[in-house]
Amino acid sequence: MTNPYQPDYRIGDAERTQAMDDLGVHFAAGRLSFEEYDERLNQVTQAVTRSDISLLFDDLPAAHAPKANDPSAFLPAPSAQEPHFPDTYSPNEIDNAYSRGRNIRGGILGLTGVAAITLTGLTASPVWVMLVPMVFIMLYVLKLGPESWHAPSRLKLDRQRMKQARLLQQQQVFAIENQNAQQRALARAERKRKQEELNSIATELATDALKRFRGKKNS
Repeated sequence: MTNPYQPDYRIGDAERTQAMDDLGVHFAAGRLSFEEYDERLNQVTQAVTRSDISLLFDDLPAAHAPKANDPSAFLPAPSAQEPHFPDTYSPNEIDNAYSRGRNIRGGILGLTGVAAITLTGLTASPVWVMLVPMVFIMLYVLKLGPESWHAPSRLKLDRQRMKQARLLQQQQVFAIENQNAQQRALARAERKRKQEELNSIATELATDALKRFRGKKNS
């Protein structure tokens, strides 16, 4: 019987989704670069045990980060009983998730075709041409290979949506920073213009005063 208080145990989609949410909070707070965020998301999807997840938060001040030496951290949270997946996905999101699997299968089939042509030329045996339909049947009819090649999981779709949301958020932050920089540049230019006007007025006043002084002296 599995001990719920043991320092490590296998995790499911609920824990992976919670970890992805926590990483998104750190990315939005600027603690992770986009490359670090993307790399850790990939590690979350491949995590098997709780300790695999906790390693990703060792350098982060996350209040929700799981700690391997804290038995209470491994008790299921009430809100973590079910994965936080969106109810529906757009056709574009589903198609994008499928595209990676299609690209992998297409690449394998293309490499098989190149290998078949090369081997046929080297051995003068047409039997190698049969590799192409055989691989096609295995990939597209029998659907051999990882499940992600053929049907993206809801976790993968949720991860893709989260990455797009974080990227959009990052673009919005860059746009705001760029707008603020432009406003600061305009403010500096305006201050410089006013300073030049004040200098010009001061010079004119000094010139007028000097002329009046010379006029009085000559008289």
